[in-house]
Amino acid sequence: MYDLRQYKIFALLHLKKWNLVFTSLIAITIWASSTQVAAEAELTDLSIEELMSRKVITASKTEQTFSDTAAAVFVIHQNDIRRSGATNIPEALRMVPGLQVARVDANKWAISARGFNGRIANKLLVLIDGRTVYTPTFSGVYWEIQDVLLEDVDRIEVIRGPGASVWGANAVNGIINVITKNASETNGKLVSVTAGNEYQSAAVRYGNQFNKHGYYRVYGKYFRHDGFVDRHGDDAEDNWDMGRGGFRLDWTPSAENTFMVQGDVYNGDINQNFIVPSITAPSGGERVLETADAHGGSLLARWDYTHSLASRTSTQIYYEHFRRNDTFQNETLNTIDFDFQHELALAKAHEFTWGVGYRLHNEKFGNAQLVSVSPAKRNLHLFSAFLQDKISLFDDLVTLTIGSKFEYHTLSGFEYQPSLRLMWNASRNQRLWAAFSKATRTPSRGEKESKVNIAAIPQFQSIVELQGNSDFKSEQVLSYELGYRAWLGDLFSFDIVAYYNKYDDLIFTKLGTITEPGKIPLRIINGEQAQTWGVEVAVDWRPLDWMRLQLAYTYLQMDYEQEISLNTATGMAFPVGDKRSPEHQASLRSSFDLAYNTELDIWVRYVGGISDIAVFNAAQLPSVNSYVALDIRLGWHVHNNVELALIGRNLTDKEHLEYLNELHTFPTQVERSFYAQMKWQF
Repeated sequence: MYDLRQYKIFALLHLKKWNLVFTSLIAITIWASSTQVAAEAELTDLSIEELMSRKVITASKTEQTFSDTAAAVFVIHQNDIRRSGATNIPEALRMVPGLQVARVDANKWAISARGFNGRIANKLLVLIDGRTVYTPTFSGVYWEIQDVLLEDVDRIEVIRGPGASVWGANAVNGIINVITKNASETNGKLVSVTAGNEYQSAAVRYGNQFNKHGYYRVYGKYFRHDGFVDRHGDDAEDNWDMGRGGFRLDWTPSAENTFMVQGDVYNGDINQNFIVPSITAPSGGERVLETADAHGGSLLARWDYTHSLASRTSTQIYYEHFRRNDTFQNETLNTIDFDFQHELALAKAHEFTWGVGYRLHNEKFGNAQLVSVSPAKRNLHLFSAFLQDKISLFDDLVTLTIGSKFEYHTLSGFEYQPSLRLMWNASRNQRLWAAFSKATRTPSRGEKESKVNIAAIPQFQSIVELQGNSDFKSEQVLSYELGYRAWLGDLFSFDIVAYYNKYDDLIFTKLGTITEPGKIPLRIINGEQAQTWGVEVAVDWRPLDWMRLQLAYTYLQMDYEQEISLNTATGMAFPVGDKRSPEHQASLRSSFDLAYNTELDIWVRYVGGISDIAVFNAAQLPSVNSYVALDIRLGWHVHNNVELALIGRNLTDKEHLEYLNELHTFPTQVERSFYAQMKWQF
């Protein structure tokens, strides 16, 4: 016999119209506040005090508590991912203040920290379990292939600001580290199915113990994402699908030794639109739809050895194979990476860490319609070492961390990247920190050794060719940060960061000498300077046992020395300044544990408009206006092993544009979507 409260949930789950389901959820919020009944769910498994004391590793490459980390750190935990309804890593990253996540089309994202966003954003270092995932072709990340089984993610640690003193080049504006669970935490079987109007997926996982001290898991996953719509509302046909499988093994034969081995393989077909330069097209470009083939795999092994309470070493090696073939490029990349690290307590007040590393990129380029790279085959070598000393002063009231990374790269030569961080324990529940850092961004092969047809000028019967420059050197930043962190027991936490960054030797373009009829050369040089400053705020408030509110806000200002290069002889304008990052962003997530094992999550996001400078014909491109997105999730724990959820995303409008990409990508609009999820663990 259902009582009135049970009947309301039952009715919601059986409504035929999806939009009525999510409109009616507001009534549940009012009902929950009157009943004040909370289900036993994961929402309050970790209190604010517990979150503050949890360990993070990305900021300094050593374990330290979240509260005592002298950096702008934000951690997305497994329960945050689950309750957000995210189906991939980029969607989960929208929670982070200071991070811009913009969807270019159905299968591409532009993700950056503190400005400089783009499909080929190159100032953000991305790691999966400590394994660097980027292509040296443009020093960026193919987000469409960086996928894991989200149920296996323990947390995602995001550092805004430079982390180059321990991680090296390209950790200029931030670091994202996706950390998966130990195999001992994934025993048993898992079946996960998602079905909706835009996205469908199925995944299975099996984990077990293989001896007294070892655990393993294996998984397989397949998904398909339907295409978005173009600016006119027509199907862009940029759908894509991908299959992935992998394993992880964790073995602790003794108290001193821990071993981990993991690997994965993937294969996908990615439908995408390009704007291909054409002198016969009145607009100078033609839209081309094609299917890109992307496949690859990786294998990683790590050995942690504890010599004593004062000494610990970690040795890691991984191999990765990547292959992608489309109109833009035809690339095969093999990577071998070795990393050694030693943590040593020299004295009571000194925690010293040092390490060395070597990375080899073996690249091979085939023929592609838009891009040519010479030489086609190349080995890129990276030798590195770092030193870091964490010094406790005044009876642990103040902590000073100093260190530097030293690197030699084939494309940039020798570089050093120092940092200084100071943390003051103002009280048990308050921390004030400051940091100064220098970081560099290694030139990519695209900037040094490629030629790209970027545009056509029909009136001149000419193609504009972007040319690499062998003298192009690393971009640099000097960063100043100030942060304050406070929390009140298990009820409230507040984190605010202010920063000022000064950039030098940024990429610029210069019109070259025309030596070939029908070809206008545009040469890459170091010729731009910029300053950025901003504020990032994160608030976590838990006014009731069954209620949680999380607020994030970002303010960003960017000032360039030169916004645009204009050639008076031809009247052609070339974009230089980057205005692809919004000035204001805000996010409010509210989570409610309702009666009878049900959950309600409401997520509202505001993203400011983007003033984008496009290559040629800027007046013909749409603008990216500010938008408000609403996501709602209703979850039900049928019992301990089965979870059902209904999710609606981007409910405030039918479709909206999030990003105008550079170069050739055809922008499409993100659509409203609905889907249902079922997770069964046994």
